Amino acid sequence: MANFELFKELIKEGKYYDAHEVLEEYWHTIRKTDHPYKNAYRGFINAAVALELKKRGRDCYKRVWMTYEKYKFLYKQKSEFIEIMKFLDRYKPF
Repeated sequence: MANFELFKELIKEGKYYDAHEVLEEYWHTIRKTDHPYKNAYRGFINAAVALELKKRGRDCYKRVWMTYEKYKFLYKQKSEFIEIMKFLDRYKPF
């Protein structure tokens, strides 16, 4: 299972790339399966990527953030995901 506490801590520290890596490690184990939440994890990963892109001054961060937003309906299906969604929404880069 993904380590959401470490993910959140890294986001707080501005270590967005590292946060992305934490969830991507787990996502790689489920991405080619029929796991019901694989796209939710993909969205969270994209949120971290968007924050890293913004930090690096890349304009494409908004498009990547929208991938996170696209999967919001999945986040409402699990209380742990709701918590992560509320946390990430405080960091919205625009």
